[in-house]
Amino acid sequence: MYILIDSGTTTTRVRVTDGQHVLAAASERIGARDTAREGNNRRLRAALRRLLQAAVAEAGVALGNVEAIVASGMITSNAGLLEVPHVPAPAGPADLARYIVTAVFPDISPQPIHFIPGVKTIGTGPDNLPKMDILRGEEAEVTGLRQLLNLNIPVTFLHYGSHHKGIRTDARGSILCSETTMTGELLQAITNGTVLSATVLPLEEIQLDREAWRQGLAIAQEEGFGRAVFLVRVAEQMMGYSRQEASNFLLGALTSLDLPMVERALAEGDHLVLYGNGHFPLILRQHLEERGQGDRVTVVSAEMVELATVMGAVAIYRHKRGRERIDSHQVCTAGRTDGGQSDCHPAWGGTREVARFGGGAAGRRD
Repeated sequence: MYILIDSGTTTTRVRVTDGQHVLAAASERIGARDTAREGNNRRLRAALRRLLQAAVAEAGVALGNVEAIVASGMITSNAGLLEVPHVPAPAGPADLARYIVTAVFPDISPQPIHFIPGVKTIGTGPDNLPKMDILRGEEAEVTGLRQLLNLNIPVTFLHYGSHHKGIRTDARGSILCSETTMTGELLQAITNGTVLSATVLPLEEIQLDREAWRQGLAIAQEEGFGRAVFLVRVAEQMMGYSRQEASNFLLGALTSLDLPMVERALAEGDHLVLYGNGHFPLILRQHLEERGQGDRVTVVSAEMVELATVMGAVAIYRHKRGRERIDSHQVCTAGRTDGGQSDCHPAWGGTREVARFGGGAAGRRD
């Protein structure tokens, strides 16, 4: 039995699993964005304690009978619970397992928590900046999705969440590189914090309108994203667009921000696996079908992604358990409460173990 903590930018989820099925789950709307805003992780720590208690109660298991608590996502960033350095790409499950960090937080759980590192795509010099990237959490998702979909070919995964990510994997399942856009957060910011708030619908009320979406995409590609976004209001005021039409126009404009990474993946000959929030995966699949490339894309359901996240994290952790090189462990301490770096650093070449600590804060976003 395992407990998986999946804590991202906006949401933290705790799941109890036997490694193949989700037996219980609990979640709260709190994540790295809240920690970054507040300059400390106190609310995140309190939420984790509640979620762990709720999940094990629902599953009917005792915390002491759980083999391991495994964490992934932005919880391993400096705006999370414990900062864990990214592993350089290319990186597969065994590489990630090598640099898992184990820590005990008595105010959250008496059981140690095993933190899976994220992956960074490295470049050198300012000219290579566009090729650099970082991810946290998707390493577990793509590991699990490759298992569930029985993939043994190169695949690019497109994840749609608070951030939209393209993640290239090779035939063996190693992450080769990634790239990220802020599209999800831009959508939230535009719909909640601009003059368009009264023009567009809440995300859960949007129904796909292909014609309005196509128009938004085309104008963004021709006139630029900023101009297209303002034209959402112009279309409402001067052309009588409904809120549904205006919302779909905005989705089309936002899609223009992600198409370059889609085109790069297609140029590499990769199959695409789309998953995540909202309408974006279905919109992109329909767009590619219209271009005659529908056989190059698979859309994964939210239920499969939930199971994949669990399976991937457990698979990575099991690689750690299979390692016998205890003598390569490094013990350090952490827990600064001033928002700064802890004094823990990895001993590259072995899993890092961290001593018990209670307080902790983080105030920056990776």
